[in-house]
Amino acid sequence: MGGRKMESNVLRYDRVRREIKDGDILLYKAKGLLRSGFLPTLVQLVTRSPHSHAGFAAWWNERLMVMEAIGNGVIVNPLSLSLERYHATVKWWCCREEIPDGKRLEMILYAQKELGKSYTALLAFWFMIKMLFVGNFDKNDCFREETSLYCSQFVAQAYNKVGLDLKKERSDRYMSPNDIARSKLLVYQGTLQR
Repeated sequence: MGGRKMESNVLRYDRVRREIKDGDILLYKAKGLLRSGFLPTLVQLVTRSPHSHAGFAAWWNERLMVMEAIGNGVIVNPLSLSLERYHATVKWWCCREEIPDGKRLEMILYAQKELGKSYTALLAFWFMIKMLFVGNFDKNDCFREETSLYCSQFVAQAYNKVGLDLKKERSDRYMSPNDIARSKLLVYQGTLQR
């Protein structure tokens, strides 16, 4: 699947749904404080990013789901509902290199094991404070089990679990949605629209 060139490429979800694979990344762009809320808007401002949230695709039988870490913890939702309910645009990214089906399955199995873990607002806020005032991040990027996760950390760890490092020299604990968007491993496919 070749990368679609234009950042503004709008894709009808019902037409491209079957092209989305397990592990493909979904990045969300909040639509402002009044529509999306405080935290997504804060994430965009602090990280100087158009992206406020990250998740990844997972096929469960015939349903395409998004696995994500949100305020309720690590959850799974139908992607179609996420597109309807989340006050954001949703951008679809895939890996530049082909990921073997076995590795994709390993990602999904890891993510399923993480379901129900709590959302770590504290680590997310600490990351934003470090980004604003310190700028020094842990470079140790080995896979480690966490007791709680935030969205982009969850995505980065799923990739790290199968040996794909989304950002060299940056610990998954300090990964932002924008770091994921800038990963040399990924290629933008388009913005999903219902």
